[in-house]
Amino acid sequence: MGVSPFVDWLDLKPVHKDSIEISEEDNMISKEPSVRYRGLFINDEWPAFGNWAFHNYGGFNAKMYIHVFELLLRLKGNYMWPAMWSGRFSDDGPGLANAELADELGVVMGTSHHEPCCRAGEEYKNLRGKDSIYGDAWNFSTNEQGITKFWEDGLKRSGKFDNVITVGMRGEADTAIAGDATLAENIQLLRDVLTTQNRLIKEYVNDDIMSVPRMLALYKEVEPYFYGDEETKGLMDDPLLDGVTLMLCDDNHGNLRTVPSESMRNHPGGYGMYYHFDYHGCPFSYEWINTNYLPKVQEQMTAAYDFGIRNIWIVNLGDILTTEFPLSYFLDLAYDYEKYSTLDFNTFDYTKQWIGKQFESLSEEQREDIEFIFNNYNKLSFIRRTESVNSETFHPVHFNESEKILSLAEEVLERTEKLKKEIDINSDVYEAFFTQVYFAAKGTMNILRLQLLSGKNHWYAQNGMIAANPFVEEMKECVRIDEELVKELDELKGGRWYGMGWSEHIGFTDWNEEGNIMPVYMTYHGARRTRVGVWVEGDSTVTSGQDYTRKTLKLDAFKNPNINEAIINVGKGSTREVKIEINTIDGNFLNYKLKDSKDADVTKIIVSIDREKLSKATQKKCKINISVPHNDISGGKILVVVDVDAEVPNVDYPKGTFVQTTSYISIEAEHFISQKNGTNSSWKVIEGYGKTLSAIKSYPVINVYDDINEAPSVEYDFVLNEGGRWSFDFYQNPSNPAFMNNKLQFAAEVNGKIIIHDVVDSKTFAVGDTKQPWSNDVTNEIRISTVNFECKQGLNTLKFYPVTPNIVLEKIIIRPENFKMPESYLGAPETFYVN
Repeated sequence: MGVSPFVDWLDLKPVHKDSIEISEEDNMISKEPSVRYRGLFINDEWPAFGNWAFHNYGGFNAKMYIHVFELLLRLKGNYMWPAMWSGRFSDDGPGLANAELADELGVVMGTSHHEPCCRAGEEYKNLRGKDSIYGDAWNFSTNEQGITKFWEDGLKRSGKFDNVITVGMRGEADTAIAGDATLAENIQLLRDVLTTQNRLIKEYVNDDIMSVPRMLALYKEVEPYFYGDEETKGLMDDPLLDGVTLMLCDDNHGNLRTVPSESMRNHPGGYGMYYHFDYHGCPFSYEWINTNYLPKVQEQMTAAYDFGIRNIWIVNLGDILTTEFPLSYFLDLAYDYEKYSTLDFNTFDYTKQWIGKQFESLSEEQREDIEFIFNNYNKLSFIRRTESVNSETFHPVHFNESEKILSLAEEVLERTEKLKKEIDINSDVYEAFFTQVYFAAKGTMNILRLQLLSGKNHWYAQNGMIAANPFVEEMKECVRIDEELVKELDELKGGRWYGMGWSEHIGFTDWNEEGNIMPVYMTYHGARRTRVGVWVEGDSTVTSGQDYTRKTLKLDAFKNPNINEAIINVGKGSTREVKIEINTIDGNFLNYKLKDSKDADVTKIIVSIDREKLSKATQKKCKINISVPHNDISGGKILVVVDVDAEVPNVDYPKGTFVQTTSYISIEAEHFISQKNGTNSSWKVIEGYGKTLSAIKSYPVINVYDDINEAPSVEYDFVLNEGGRWSFDFYQNPSNPAFMNNKLQFAAEVNGKIIIHDVVDSKTFAVGDTKQPWSNDVTNEIRISTVNFECKQGLNTLKFYPVTPNIVLEKIIIRPENFKMPESYLGAPETFYVN
C-alpha cells in the first residue's frame, strides 16, 4: 500500500492510488523477530528534544509520546527507554497516562541503565529530603531503608505494566555507584542491591521471578563488577542474575566492548546491546545531526548478534530527528537479521531501498540525488563527527586531502539545494525531505565546509599568501547559513520541529560545548615588494624562490605510469602583479599551461607529460625553472627550481602487484592479490566501510585463532626500490578487545617471517574518559598499528591474518623504518599497482 513508517512522525503521506488489489499471494505470516526486544532511547534531550516537546505538547506527556510510540511500532520496534534528563515518565503523563498508553499500544517500557525498579532518576531528586520516607542520599550503604522503599513504591505503581525491569544500581546522574570503594566492596554492594531487588520483584510483581523480564546494564564501571579480577570473584554466574538479561554496550562511539565468550553464551536471561547513535560525554559529544554510517552499524551489530546478543537491542539516538534513517536500519536488522545481515545485501542496497519507499513520489533522478547525498554526507560526517572537526583535521595541502573533501562536500550541498528548489513546499513529501535530507546534509556539510575553508585560510596566511583573505567572507557566510538553517527548521510547518536544531555543534575543544571555539579568521596584508609562495600540489613544502631562503621543490608524480598531469601552484605574497616564466632543462617530454586556481590570487601551472617522448629520452630527470621577473629595488631574484623525476620503475609484474613509485607504498585493504581460506573461515570485503575505500574482515566473526595456520589470510605482493628495514602501518577500525583477556591481535608475515602483533596493550588498554589511545582513536575513527620487517629490493610478499575477533583492516602503508609520513587525516591515497 506504500504507507511509510513516518506517516505520522514526518507527515509523510502515501502516494495516491485509485485502487489497491489484494490477492492470495499477499497472505503472509510474520516471522518471529530475530531479537526479542528492539528499541530506542530518547537521551541527551536538552536543549533540542526538550524544547520541542514543551513547545508543541507542553512536556514529556502522553500527547507527545503517542507520536514516538507510533514511530517505534511502525518501524517494528517494541521497546523504549523514555527521556530522563528532566523527565519522569510515570509522573509526566500526567500521572500514569504515559505508562498506560505504552501498555495499551503494546510498547514494552524500560528505564535507562542507572534507573532501577521502574523509577526515573529525576523522581528521586524530586522526592528526596531530610524528612522524606526515601531519605536524602542515593546510597544503598547509608540509606538502605529509604532506597528500598523508593524501589518498592516504583514496583507497586508500575510493575503491573509490560516492562523490562532495570536492576542493579549506579550513582546519581550516570556516575559510579561508590567511587571511593574497592572492587570487592562494590561487587558485594551490588550483590546486596540485587538481593533486595529480586525480593521486591517477587513480592510486588510476580512470585515467579524467572518469568519477569529484567535487565542489568554492564555499563562503564559495572562491567568490571561483573567480571571481577584475579583476586575478586565478580557477579558472573551468580544465581542472583539467573533470568536477568545482561545488557552489554558499545564504547559510546559505535564500537562494541566485551561480548560473551563461548562459555558465557548460555546464560539464562540472554544478552542485550546498548548502542549509541548519540552521546554526551568523553572524548567528545555528538548530539546535533545524525553522524552515523550504516556500514559501521552493520559490521558492529551483526557481530553482536553472532556473539549471541539477541534478547535486547536498544539504541541511544538522542533527539530522534535526523536519526530516523539509521534507526530504520537498526530495527530492521533486529527484526529480520537473516535478510539484512548479509554483505550481499549491503547497506548501500538498503539505502536505495529506503529512499525508494520514503520518496516514492519523486522522480528517479531525484531519488538518485538523495542516494548520492545520503551515501556521502553520512560518510563525511562519520569519519570525523561534526562537533569534533576543526580547521586542522584535514590537511590543507598534503595529498590534496582538504580539496578533495571540500569538493565532495560542495557537490552534496549543490545537489541538496537543487532538490529543495524542485520539491514543492506544499507537497506531502516536503517535510520528510527537509528534515531527513536538506537539514541533515546541509547542516553537516556546511560545518565541514566551514572548517575546511578555515584550514585553507590559516595555511595561506601562515605561509604569507594573500589567498588567505577571501576565505574570511566565505567562512562568515557558512556561520550565517548555519544560523539561518536552524531558524528555518524552527519555522517549518508552523514550528512543528521547533528546538530540534539547538544543540551546539561547532568547534568542540573538550568533551562538551563549554569550550567550543568558532573558527579564527586570519588575514594577511601582503609584502611591500613582489613576493610569491610556490609549492607542488599535494606537498606542503613552500618556497618564495628568493636568494637566501630558496628551496628546491621535488616532483616525482610521473614515476607512476598512470599519472600524466601534475600541478605546481604559485600564490601571490603581495598585491603586486606577478608574471610567471617557465623553462626546463633536459625535459622536452614536459608541457605546461597556466590556469587560475579556484583560490583567488593563486595560479596553477599544469604540467603534463608526453609518455612517447619520455620513452625515447635518455635522461628521465629534469629541472623546471619558474621565475617571476620584477622591478623592485633590492627585491632580489625570484627563481624556483623543481627537480622532476619521471623515471618509471619496472612494472612487469603480475596483476595486483604494488610497485614503489614514491617514498612509500599505500594499499587499500580490499586490493589483496589473493586470499587463502582458513578452517571454515574467510575474509570478506565491507563495501564503503571506514575512512577511504572499504575494509576487510574475517568471518565467522566469533573465531579465535590460536594456530594461525587455521586462520584465513590475504596476500599483498609489493616491489621496493631498496632493501632494509621497512615499517608497515596497518590502518584499522578502532575496535575494542572482544573478551576480558583484553587481547586484540593480528599476525603479519613478510617473506616467510611471522609476527603476532598486539594492537593494544592488554595490561593497560581501557575504554573510558581520558583513556589513551582509545580517546584519540575513536575521535580519529582509526587505529594504526606499526610492525617492522626486513625487506629485500624487488618483489616481496605480505600476508595478513586475524588472531582475535574484531580485526577490521582498512589500509596498509609501507614506508622506510625512519621515514615520517606527511601529516594526513585519511592517510596517503593508494599508490600504483599493476592493473
